[in-house]
Amino acid sequence: MPGHKPVVIWIIIAAIFVGAFVPAIPANASALSNLLGQTGISDSGGKSFINILLGLLVGSLLNKVAPGLGDKITAPDARTSSGKEVMGFYAEWWDTDTSSYTSMAKHVDTLNTIVPFWATLHADGSVSDRGGKDHAAVANFAHQSNLAALLMVNNAGLSTATGIHNVLSDSDLRATAINNLESMLQKYHLDGINIDFETIPPEDRDNLTAFMRELSARLKPQGYVVSIDVMPKTNELNDISAAYDYRQLAAYADKIIIMTYDNHGEWSDPGPVAGIDWVENNLKYALQFIPKNKLYMGLAGYGYDWSSNGVESIEFHEAIDLASRYNAIPQWDDTSKSTYFRYTDDGSVTHTVWFENNQSIKYKLDLVNKYDIAGVALWKLGQEDPGDWQMIKDKLSKK
Repeated sequence: MPGHKPVVIWIIIAAIFVGAFVPAIPANASALSNLLGQTGISDSGGKSFINILLGLLVGSLLNKVAPGLGDKITAPDARTSSGKEVMGFYAEWWDTDTSSYTSMAKHVDTLNTIVPFWATLHADGSVSDRGGKDHAAVANFAHQSNLAALLMVNNAGLSTATGIHNVLSDSDLRATAINNLESMLQKYHLDGINIDFETIPPEDRDNLTAFMRELSARLKPQGYVVSIDVMPKTNELNDISAAYDYRQLAAYADKIIIMTYDNHGEWSDPGPVAGIDWVENNLKYALQFIPKNKLYMGLAGYGYDWSSNGVESIEFHEAIDLASRYNAIPQWDDTSKSTYFRYTDDGSVTHTVWFENNQSIKYKLDLVNKYDIAGVALWKLGQEDPGDWQMIKDKLSKK
């Protein structure tokens, strides 16, 4: 009918322009939705064909003017056929410490994401750079290797909770902190953030949730991944873990890493770093509040050496070297599914060592599959049993 002629003309014009510009349109649904959203036009059901065409046209023009506008940062596809994500914490303890970089470079075929420990949050909301190797070079290598990189930030002075309380309880300081963290993400072209706030006072439970809500509101619309590390627990009575409101945090975080290690450590008598029953009980409790597709199991790549002289954290290779040096034979504890040994040093001091290896993580990886959670996060790259990687491949891949 005559009344439809303008519509037909617009359709023809739009189709011509779309034909000219379509190659510039991202070939995925989320990017298309973003482009349409920028024009004020929704691609949801009920919109006319002409609106969709015009949305495509404007989206194409936007990409010509500013390539990548509206594209979201996305983590790479999972390397294992089971779809489990393998994350690795990346840390450098001194200027010449290259262990994390070496492990990352060697295992890009198994890793999906690195979590570089580059930032510390202070009581005034400022963020300091922890130093280490060239951050930009590390991030570039990760991206060239199809790895996502999430900035890990901890809170200053883990021995005291004063600093983190100051930030979390003050809305202005929370905003300052978020501004500074966002700037660091932009500076190094990172894909998201990992919040590792510990020793948080229980009374800051709601404040931590508020921080994560505000952080998420700022970063997620830009396509950044928001993740948080949480202390394990089986109830809400333990002061060290009470500040983590699992259910609320799950509403704002894309990934939640439960730190299922340090069951025994500097504060305890000798024992397994991550006994299997302890790990499973903490995992089961977390799954009451956190969706399984957001939950990641923390894996330890280290151990502890207890003696009357104190307790020392040791890496896998250090544990093996000690056993070899003092002719100690590592023993298997079937109850905890962990490895340990005892030795007497040159000063006649008796030591007890418990450590993680590829055999102990095998049973933890079985739990990942049993409860079908999102994946694992290894602390830290470079201190683990080299055999861990084949075990991860074997256990997190479909048979």
